[in-house]
Amino acid sequence: MRFKGLDLNLLIALDALLTEKSVTAAARRLSVTQPAMSGALARLRAHFQDELLVQVGRRMVLTVLADCMGEPIRQLLLQIEATVGIRADFDPVSSERCFTIAVSDFVTEVVMTRVASAVAKTAPKVQLDIMAPRQGGEMIESGEVDLLIMAAPYISANHPAELLYREDHVVVGWNGNPALGSSMTSETFFALGHVVVRFGRNRSSTFAEAHMNQGFGTRKVELVAPSFTSIPKLVVGTNRIAVMHRRLGEASARMLPLKVLPLPFEFPTLDVMIQHNAVRSNDGGVQWLKSIIHDCARQSDSDWEQANPSRELAQQVA
Repeated sequence: MRFKGLDLNLLIALDALLTEKSVTAAARRLSVTQPAMSGALARLRAHFQDELLVQVGRRMVLTVLADCMGEPIRQLLLQIEATVGIRADFDPVSSERCFTIAVSDFVTEVVMTRVASAVAKTAPKVQLDIMAPRQGGEMIESGEVDLLIMAAPYISANHPAELLYREDHVVVGWNGNPALGSSMTSETFFALGHVVVRFGRNRSSTFAEAHMNQGFGTRKVELVAPSFTSIPKLVVGTNRIAVMHRRLGEASARMLPLKVLPLPFEFPTLDVMIQHNAVRSNDGGVQWLKSIIHDCARQSDSDWEQANPSRELAQQVA
């Protein structure tokens, strides 16, 4: 179908090219051959009378026109997707839809494991694609994910978001650590070695570490971990400690020889948010999944274990 001389099918190719800035990557994204994507780029160049992508050294960069078109094209496609996907209601029992959710590993452990079980029971044909967030706000802006679950500072300011739950932090260490008693002093906290988490090539700080660096004191960082869920096993058998999310720390202590203690000073609460792109506000499936996630986040550990006795038994055996 053409609109003012443009084959509208080319808009999908244009979006992939502008996002990936590579013919090869755009072809891979749309599961077409590289010659087919090169042909699409040639037709787009002819229509817009602009190169759109130009070779500069070893990489391709967008022209001024292409750079201006990127966001409008992405939002147009998202709006089309939302419009043609509208249904009067969403039937979880019969739906075979795949939902994509960007969420950190600690929320996956304490909330999404429950969500997976709840969805399997109520919507047996629905698929969940859970991925690690990267530049979370951009993943929502681009429509790459249906839902984003992240700390408040890292979400997009341009799309609907709501509080999922509040999380505080605790100190976690091996229960054989002789320095750990029934409570912890600031002196002990800063005297012991610490395990911290940093992400990506730039080794970006987490919410907890960023706040720890704002005048609380100088810690002895002895080990840098790649994920939140790797911390518990990395402190077992050592005299190191770590600042962790309370839910994850307490869940880990039910399966590993760990001690969980309050921090010896006041520390800010972490707001964990759930967000969707504005064009999906009327999407019955997204709203249904959000309600499932909210229910699972509200459920206490004791309620969850009573509802899932096999999981409780597995924890006792471990």
